Amino acid sequence: MAAFDTNVIVRVLVGDDPAQTRKAERAFVSHARGDGVFVSLIVLAEVSWVLAVAYAWDRATIHDRISRLVRTKGVIIEELEIVQRALDEFAVGKADLADYLILGKARGFADGDLLTFDKKLSREAGVTLL
Repeated sequence: MAAFDTNVIVRVLVGDDPAQTRKAERAFVSHARGDGVFVSLIVLAEVSWVLAVAYAWDRATIHDRISRLVRTKGVIIEELEIVQRALDEFAVGKADLADYLILGKARGFADGDLLTFDKKLSREAGVTLL
């Protein structure tokens, strides 16, 4: 299995650099059909941020593309249940995908609420605004 970095996943999703996109797509397809493509929580958080900030993609498009990536055969997602719930919350919530990933991890380890200064995230159950 090969782990893929944010910049490779972004090339696969965006296709804005022809040379890098060809290399990224070849590697992605080869590993997805072979030993697998591993995508970490951190990479997913970075990908969502890059798509929003650098490419000005809207929430619906980001949600759609990352959801498709997560469901792609041969792609292994770290903490898949947390990612799926985070994507569901991102689809209807106001916070960033990274925030929902943080909340998902906190739910598994914290006894109480997730404490934050993020007003958008503080609207979610289990989050306390400081």
